[in-house]
Amino acid sequence: MTVQVIALVTINEDEPIALAKYLETTAPLLEEAGARIVQRFDIGEAVVGGVPAQTVIVVDYPDRDAVDRVFQSDVYRDVRPYRDKAFRDYKVSVVTNQPDAVSEPARRTPIKSTET
Repeated sequence: MTVQVIALVTINEDEPIALAKYLETTAPLLEEAGARIVQRFDIGEAVVGGVPAQTVIVVDYPDRDAVDRVFQSDVYRDVRPYRDKAFRDYKVSVVTNQPDAVSEPARRTPIKSTET
């Protein structure tokens, strides 16, 4: 079953070499695991609270084992020092999709027209 991972990241603009090393190392890891980046969002502004990160990245993995193969691999362990330099903020989470929990109340709430 496909597993989605959300990464909340803020790039450290002062470390372009570390970022390049991190990306060139992790791209083959993702490919080998069958993972693919499906969406990327740049956060424009915070509505409530502070901006959590500069960018949100959504990655699909074929299953949970694939996630673990990437993040628990020796290769990933060895690239962590570059990751820590390349990003000011780096948080990765496995997420679950619960569409009925979010959309069900919205479907029951009538939308009022503002036209007269």
